[in-house]
Amino acid sequence: MKKIAVVGASGFVGNAVVDRLVGRTDCSIVPLIRSSGNAWRLAKRGIEPKVVDLLSPAAVKDALVGCTHVINCSRGDAKVMLGGLRNLLEAASAASIKGFVHLSSVSVYGDPPDAASASEDAPPPPLDKSSYGYLKLEQDEMVARAARKGLPSVILCPPNISGPYSPYLNGLVETLRARQFALLEDGRGPCNLVDVDNLALAVELALDKGTSDPKRLFITDAEATTWRDVIDALMPLTGRSDALPTMSREALQSAQTEAPAARASLFRSLKHLVSSDVRAALRKDPFWASADGLIRRSAAALGPGMEDRLRLSIEGPLAVRRSSGADALNLRLSSQQLRNVRHSCARAEKLLGYRPIYSFAQSMDAYRNWYRILHRMDGPDWAILKELY
Repeated sequence: MKKIAVVGASGFVGNAVVDRLVGRTDCSIVPLIRSSGNAWRLAKRGIEPKVVDLLSPAAVKDALVGCTHVINCSRGDAKVMLGGLRNLLEAASAASIKGFVHLSSVSVYGDPPDAASASEDAPPPPLDKSSYGYLKLEQDEMVARAARKGLPSVILCPPNISGPYSPYLNGLVETLRARQFALLEDGRGPCNLVDVDNLALAVELALDKGTSDPKRLFITDAEATTWRDVIDALMPLTGRSDALPTMSREALQSAQTEAPAARASLFRSLKHLVSSDVRAALRKDPFWASADGLIRRSAAALGPGMEDRLRLSIEGPLAVRRSSGADALNLRLSSQQLRNVRHSCARAEKLLGYRPIYSFAQSMDAYRNWYRILHRMDGPDWAILKELY
């Protein structure tokens, strides 16, 4: 009898994993969550999760008592992703866990990735230490080290995840509706996706396949899906009938390169510290409220002209954002079309016996049905509701 701890059980993938496993008679599930805020889907099915702080070694150790397997679907900031995973691996090793399944990401191969990353054997490139890919790569190496020390492990490596509730598809629909997406080369490029239930199947298959030398396994829908396929599937949800704008590869690369980045500076930090938003938060404390009052009275004593000039030097003029042209393009999503490589899940098929249970078409049908119900698109109020989106 397996006792499986699902870490991050209230998240998008964690929920699907729990759904996949909860009906089995040969295992019991221990859903572990960081906060109760996103646990409504678990509660709706009568599943009571356990709140655990991954940054507390003692709490993590207690949470794994009696468990035989661990599935790590957790996400968070760098502290949680690295420090939390370290605590989880140490507790799993101490508890002699029989199988540790970790979710990685294709982002470890760079953005855009090299063509060699069609296979998992491609070496990851140097990555920006502030990037999500770098954090996932660090996690992969932590899991591999724990495996070499005796913790049987599997590392699954999905691309963007689709299906009902998909945050990725939700963002893409919103971007298309806002006319902030430009199609590259008529959408002929590959778009790597995996349905969340296909990924949950791979997690289930991986539970008993841990090794001391885990290699990443790509988990995809195993179809030659293009960006045109994805956009055509989502456009009925946008209320748009006009053609999407198009861009050449050179223009998209240039826009990506020229995108302004926020530059850190002492002056900018000081401006933030004395901005109205921060002062409003600080005024909740009696000491800072008194100090803020003294500063405001001193500025007022200098006269309204000087007061206005001080405010402008701190806050700056009111920013007016243009809503058309290149400024309106969602570069984060549009630039994903530059990932001109299709990741093969042949290794997962061979080692896990993985075969997707839902096709791309079935996955998108399920997502569209969920989205239409959620937003009441077929109801009498849709003519009014669509104006709010």
